Amino acid sequence: MRIALYATLAALLFSGCSRKTWLYKNPAKGNVYGIALQAGIKNLPPSQEPVVVAVLDIGTDINHTALQPYIWTNKAEVPGNGIDDDKNGYIDDIHGWNFIGGKGGEINHESTEETRQYQKLKRKYAGADTAGKDSVYKSGYKKYLSAAKIYERQQGYRDAYISSAEASYSSYNNHIIVRLISLLSGEKDVRKTLAAEMITSREQSRVNKIDADSVRRTIVGDNPDDTTQKYYGNNNVIGPDAMHGTHVAGIIASIAARTKDEGKWLRIMVLRIVPNGDERDKDIANAIRYATDNGAKIINMSFGKNISPNKTTVDEAVLYAAAKDVLLVHGAGNDARLLDSLYRGNFPNPYIASKKTYVQQWIEVGASGKRKNNLAASFTNYGYVSVDLMAPGVKIYAPVPGNKYAFQSGTSMASPVVSGVAALIRSHYPHLKAEQVKEILTQSVTVYDDYTTMPGDNRMLILYKRLSKSSGIVNVAKATKLATEYSHKR
Repeated sequence: MRIALYATLAALLFSGCSRKTWLYKNPAKGNVYGIALQAGIKNLPPSQEPVVVAVLDIGTDINHTALQPYIWTNKAEVPGNGIDDDKNGYIDDIHGWNFIGGKGGEINHESTEETRQYQKLKRKYAGADTAGKDSVYKSGYKKYLSAAKIYERQQGYRDAYISSAEASYSSYNNHIIVRLISLLSGEKDVRKTLAAEMITSREQSRVNKIDADSVRRTIVGDNPDDTTQKYYGNNNVIGPDAMHGTHVAGIIASIAARTKDEGKWLRIMVLRIVPNGDERDKDIANAIRYATDNGAKIINMSFGKNISPNKTTVDEAVLYAAAKDVLLVHGAGNDARLLDSLYRGNFPNPYIASKKTYVQQWIEVGASGKRKNNLAASFTNYGYVSVDLMAPGVKIYAPVPGNKYAFQSGTSMASPVVSGVAALIRSHYPHLKAEQVKEILTQSVTVYDDYTTMPGDNRMLILYKRLSKSSGIVNVAKATKLATEYSHKR
């Protein structure tokens, strides 16, 4: 997970002009393209048992008033007694679990996966002489040289970015544009926000220069290379930085709060696995298994990275969840690139290399904008083969820590929109399987059969239906209607 100064600046500049509830509205040609929530909940059958949605993220403010009614509680565990009452291996896991904390504190900033792989290879191959070595050793040495080039290039980009950010901040300081941004956005601490972005970037650059595995062992206490370990971490699901996770969970909760029964059908399980940096495959896999074993029927994953050295471990967890009828929902990423060649460096993903197949209980979500001229978010990844559908992900207003609200953009916001709608369907039509819910959501989209601006900087036009497999945007009204039809076929 990476934060960009200019993306933050743009959000501050335009957020004050955005309507806070556009994502819920009925889609209207030439107007706002929302998800038709109110139209979709008019004739719902009664909900059954609450559906548990696991939010795998950076941490979530479970004390936010907008989230409290929906937070999952492990009733088999006695709070604060220091005993694993339900004998699931996790002591006092009341509202979920934190896989990136331990007795040594909390991991906030982490290195990128590319950096971690470079550090591992460097310990073995730096200064090595390949003369007389076997082919396996020489192959490893080549990987090291390749990783070193990537690391040095990325570190150079980060250092250049920090210098650019500092120069930009300096030029904005005491400048009229700061006052303009503040006026339009309602953000009073613009300088503070921009400065915080620079601090985050500096910290990321610093973290990439240290031995992340050693830090991990000190704080969490596990062996980062042992993917068989499951029982580590602590129960602090909020963590030191709960901004992103609170916003994600808040979007899911906001859909529930707008239903006639005020969302009694929803519970949100919090699993902290994402640092400011790249999440580890081991933690992703363990969180998926924890969610599955503790009753989650939907898993939201608003995170991603470029490489996955232990993808097999993640794949096994994904297959485990799919076999237990769990629907996995993943944000497609914010690189404005095509993912159709086996997801082109976008992890995790539903492709199982060992079986040469795709998990059908997985939904890959791209981000849509508010109006037709920018109906594809400028940042969203896309793919006619790899992205299943689109959902609102631009200037989404939702809870943030401290009982506050804010606008954020990203496929991280689009994914929980789909998770929330999926939970709505699974709670009111409990007989439907995960794969059927995916079929319903992808077959009931709002199809926009026209051109829109292509994601990225080239500003070319593209047929909107070419951006995803379903050719459209999630639509609650159509989805609930189709779910009813599925029910009548039983």
